[in-house]
Amino acid sequence: MIDVRKPFMAAFALLTLAQPASAQDLKINQIQILGSHNSYRPYPDAPVIEAIRAAAPTLLPGLEYGNPPVEDQLALGIRQFEFDPVSDRHGGLFAGPYADDPRALAIMSAPGAKVLHIPPFDGQTHCLTLELCLATVADWSGAHPDYELIVILVNNRDAPEPYDAAGLDAIDATIRAVFGDRVITPDSVRGDHATLREAALARHWPTVEASRGKVLLVHDTSPRLNALYAEGHPALRGRMMFGFYPDDAAEAAVFNIQDPVVEGETIRRLVGQGFLVRSRADANTAEARIGDLGRLDAAVQAGAQIISTDYYPGAPDPLGLNFVVRLADGFSQPNPRAAEAGAIRPPR
Repeated sequence: MIDVRKPFMAAFALLTLAQPASAQDLKINQIQILGSHNSYRPYPDAPVIEAIRAAAPTLLPGLEYGNPPVEDQLALGIRQFEFDPVSDRHGGLFAGPYADDPRALAIMSAPGAKVLHIPPFDGQTHCLTLELCLATVADWSGAHPDYELIVILVNNRDAPEPYDAAGLDAIDATIRAVFGDRVITPDSVRGDHATLREAALARHWPTVEASRGKVLLVHDTSPRLNALYAEGHPALRGRMMFGFYPDDAAEAAVFNIQDPVVEGETIRRLVGQGFLVRSRADANTAEARIGDLGRLDAAVQAGAQIISTDYYPGAPDPLGLNFVVRLADGFSQPNPRAAEAGAIRPPR
């Protein structure tokens, strides 16, 4: 088993010599947090396993993972979540499986973004709508006001019903209604800088301490939807979420580099420029089945600040794989590239 704590401790020792400030004085681009992938998705029950096997048997091995309820993940220490809202402008698109549950049927019959994985055969979820998913986080955070920053990936998907501008505006409205002023927005990071990119290059991220009690949301979606999200909102002015954009775009601040083994140098370059990067420690159960922590080690050493996994401490393990992904304290640690991430370079 790879012990990721050894390279972390060595890097942190060098960082401590270079700058005597405490870990709480670090900015959020100088830490690493461990989060859950498809956070809303429980381990599929037997009927869903059979439905997957019948509809897409080759997908089944990669779908044999799941999460406890969102509030239980928060209690464990998870501070990064991923929710997959699917457009349902008129309501009822995904209501079929809930015919015998009046409460759920009413929710699924109403207009608004629903959260599920692969309709129609993999639709189990801990929270039926994006609003309910976010409200679960908000309710927990209200009871624990001193919590560390929570990052939420909002993975809007364009099928079976494509999103339109009104649908994206509605998601912003939901975020605003649920979290109020507890959101680190693109506007707050940009400050007096002309663009988000310029602010990221200037390391204009809040500190870990200033981020306590807050959430930061990222529009984790297709280039089409991120382009639509930025229309009329240059550099994401007035928007509630960051997004994934080309590294020379005015909106560039956060990146999604899924494979740190293949693209480790890209992650290092982006982190060194001052950007936030999300990566993955494992995917499709592949690493878990062979006990391979190499992908985690690559993400850590490249400096990715947000690392998602299906196998955090406390995650379900019905297959008995005994594969656990952890950072120095389980769920967070200073970034081994913190000094590099904090070295301000002039905008280019």
